Amino acid sequence: MMRRLVWTACAMAALILVPGASAIGGLPMRAADRTWQTGKWIEVKVTRPRVTIGLSGRPFGGGAPQDARVTEYRTYVIETDDLRLELREPVPPPQRAVDALVGLSVTFAIEKKIVYVRDEDGTEHRLDVTRQSKKRRP
Repeated sequence: MMRRLVWTACAMAALILVPGASAIGGLPMRAADRTWQTGKWIEVKVTRPRVTIGLSGRPFGGGAPQDARVTEYRTYVIETDDLRLELREPVPPPQRAVDALVGLSVTFAIEKKIVYVRDEDGTEHRLDVTRQSKKRRP
């Protein structure tokens, strides 16, 4: 009887607290809640480490050995009229990299130290902010 009472109390508390947590910012924002801005890609750089440390072995079931996967570090720079953002893709990189071409416009949203970049097809990519600075006006 006591266990059932404790379980019921916990379930009731969860029903009350979880919706309240999302209302005060306890849960991540949805795409519709973000403030989207436009800017321009200024720089896109891909670097690879000189030495790759990893295991290469044979796949299950036999076959030729596979090379160790090389990690790429991608850095981006976005500028607006009054802001410059230097960004880095998280490591390990996602399945699909950001389609960024220098000089083209980009749609993005800033949330603290994270920038979400939206592709033309609506796909969002999460990038980490390494440096954020205000541009000086002449």
